[in-house]
Amino acid sequence: MWPWEHLAVGYLLYSLLVRATGRSRPRGRDVLAVGLGSQFPDLVDKPLGWGTTLLPSGTSLAHSLLFAIPIATLVVLVARYRRSSTGTAFAVAYLAHIPSDVLYPVVLGEELRIGFLLWPLVPVDPMPPTNIVARVSELFTDFLGVVSTQAGLRFLFLEAFLLGATLLLWHADGLPGLELLRPSPTDR
Repeated sequence: MWPWEHLAVGYLLYSLLVRATGRSRPRGRDVLAVGLGSQFPDLVDKPLGWGTTLLPSGTSLAHSLLFAIPIATLVVLVARYRRSSTGTAFAVAYLAHIPSDVLYPVVLGEELRIGFLLWPLVPVDPMPPTNIVARVSELFTDFLGVVSTQAGLRFLFLEAFLLGATLLLWHADGLPGLELLRPSPTDR
């Protein structure tokens, strides 16, 4: 899954959770936590799994439920101690990332891969270290090949729907997070 797709899924789920628990909308700092949580597994695994031999692949340690659940729980507990909802925002987006990586290849017509969910108990196919930029370029080229097919066009329609729905919800939520980019009166 591409980073913007992970962000969209994480935001949708967190915003719906906020609404379901009675709050009116996500707060700005929560949206930043959603952004970080939605990317966290890839920020850990891709550099260490693609660029080095420290991890066997780009979906191993931070994509494993054996790591993700304890980390998400710890983040929620620390944030609750500080009376903050940012931990929940991070955890929801982080934990949404993982099943998204299971479903994404299936939607593109590839086989179901779930072994990484229990790494290191279930080994993953190791990949030799590679240039990270070259790997991303290779993945993007593969993606362009897929989207040039009929199935790929249907996928692009679904992706446009996902991103559009997320942007509409973010707008309905009052564009939370943007206020953090505006200078405060004391900064002027």
